[in-house]
Amino acid sequence: MSIVSALVLGLIQGLTEFIPVSSTAHLTVAAAAFGVIDPAHPERWTSFMATIQLGTLVAVLAYFRSDILRSASAWVRENLGRGRRAFREQGPDSRLGWFVIVGTIPIVVVGLAFKDILEGALTKNLQLIGISLIGMALLLWLAEKKASFTRTVSDLKIADALSVGAAQCLALIPGSSRSGSTIMAALFRGMTREHAARFSFLLSIPAVLAAGLLEFAHELRHLSWDDGGFQLLVATLAALVSGYWSIAFLLKYLRTHSMRVFILYRIALGSILLFTSCTSQEKGQTPVIEQLKPPPTSSRPVSADTIIEAAAEASDTVVIKTSKGSITAELYGKDAPATVANFLGLVDKHYYDGILFHRVWKDYVLQAGDPRTKVAQARSEWGRGGQTASGKPLIDELRPGNPSVREGYRKGILAMAHKPAPNSGTSQFFICLDKAVTLPYQYTIFGDVIEGMDVVDKIGRVEIEPGPLGETDGIPRLPVVIISIKRK
Repeated sequence: MSIVSALVLGLIQGLTEFIPVSSTAHLTVAAAAFGVIDPAHPERWTSFMATIQLGTLVAVLAYFRSDILRSASAWVRENLGRGRRAFREQGPDSRLGWFVIVGTIPIVVVGLAFKDILEGALTKNLQLIGISLIGMALLLWLAEKKASFTRTVSDLKIADALSVGAAQCLALIPGSSRSGSTIMAALFRGMTREHAARFSFLLSIPAVLAAGLLEFAHELRHLSWDDGGFQLLVATLAALVSGYWSIAFLLKYLRTHSMRVFILYRIALGSILLFTSCTSQEKGQTPVIEQLKPPPTSSRPVSADTIIEAAAEASDTVVIKTSKGSITAELYGKDAPATVANFLGLVDKHYYDGILFHRVWKDYVLQAGDPRTKVAQARSEWGRGGQTASGKPLIDELRPGNPSVREGYRKGILAMAHKPAPNSGTSQFFICLDKAVTLPYQYTIFGDVIEGMDVVDKIGRVEIEPGPLGETDGIPRLPVVIISIKRK
């Protein structure tokens, strides 16, 4: 990622986080346009988003610092100190603290209850994002029509906090917009536009703070100063500055203007996303895939039918028994001795028995080997795990002179990661499909399917839950299990 791309993405995050147009939708589109999402390592994009969102969190804390300190101190004083009072006798600052607490409860309950669903296909579905953009626009339009614009933050009641808090749950659906959903609910409760936005921002702090810090801590291991750290810092600072500005802008704008411009913008953007996503599916296109090109110096053939000067030598044969049938593969012990030894070592330990194919990238690769797939509750972690048979790191054996490398990632080729990184743990292996020949070199080639290609095709056609690359990449809806792998 270039510094310019990082700067633009940070600005987009800050500008759209608080203005009711959906930051998720804009970041998804911008990232696709810049080509900054690595299909082989989608977790890096997750880490990037988790970090720059902390910039916008600091922005809202800085902008409302006086309100936060005043409300927090009053709440402590009137609820925990010697001056403790009944709720009905508390001042407006302390009551505001209670309203924020009560309003946060719905999103905590819903977020925990539907965590697996919300982390699955919903976050990758451009059609859903388009529908959400338009749906929330219509709700905002209706709220504008029905609102009395007579109440302020000082007039809030518990029922108001619960209503706005319940609406905040809609923000869990990509494209809805946290500020859009909460402002909409506040308008329905009769609040002025400015005060609706003010309470919306204050209400967002606990949920964004908790979710942001947890996600950041979870993704911290994927961050590295040597691998885009400066760009990440630039994006985070840009999100902070632009986020602070967008808060100030929106509060001032809503004093004298309606939500009309945001409503029209959401409808236009949602319509564009719906049209382009449908067109892309009809043509079978995946924009991110088109950016992956083989190395210019590659001498490998572009199809399985091309004659190879020297064929790779098979040293071992294994049978991979799956719930869809059996696959027989030869292993290239001469070209990739360490990789083959690692694979066979794991096979001898029955490491793969019961593991799922956790990723099907349509027409490109099948991926398996993450031991966490045996645990349904660890679904969000599938693709991150892996280890070597010896516990020691694997070396990169993808040498240009090897016959197997000259073949490239043609259909049926087996490849294995040589780095213990997320989504490429060193127990994980890939079976290449037709279009894998267009992928750049990154994983060691260590074998080839010689029987059971019909089973490979069958697995490649299963219905999936959309993943890192949208509708063409994800987890099989019905599990495909590796029953066992045995030497032949």
